[in-house]
Amino acid sequence: MSGPVRRSLRTAIPWTAVRFALVGLLNTGVDFAVFLALMAVPGTPVLLANACGYGVGVLSSFLLNRSWTFRVRRDAAPLTRRLPVFLAFNLVGLALSSLVVGLLVPAVHPLVAKVAATVATFAWNYWSSRRFVFTAPASSAPAPTTPA
Repeated sequence: MSGPVRRSLRTAIPWTAVRFALVGLLNTGVDFAVFLALMAVPGTPVLLANACGYGVGVLSSFLLNRSWTFRVRRDAAPLTRRLPVFLAFNLVGLALSSLVVGLLVPAVHPLVAKVAATVATFAWNYWSSRRFVFTAPASSAPAPTTPA
């Protein structure tokens, strides 16, 4: 590919969304592995298994999205500021996921319900991560003034 075409592709493709999806696939695998392992234990409530899997996936998601997807410098993204915001938005994602699983489990296999919940939460998690969690910090410099 020539230089201008390569630059055009670089700007045309939303690479953060692609990286977010790749990280999401990995985290979904972690989430499902924990979910299925807990569901294999007789008597485990499906919503508990869902919450545990989701929680482990969220931790993995935060670390990978911070360092790779959004490539936020560590000094620009202190854990004490970013992690609580990330967790708060992911609690909403967990509520959405649990709602979908809880509504679907009586009608479908728990794994099918989990897949549907994952699809439902992807857009929410990407939007909130990009918009609120991994944003550039507001500049502390005063706003420029225009002469009167």
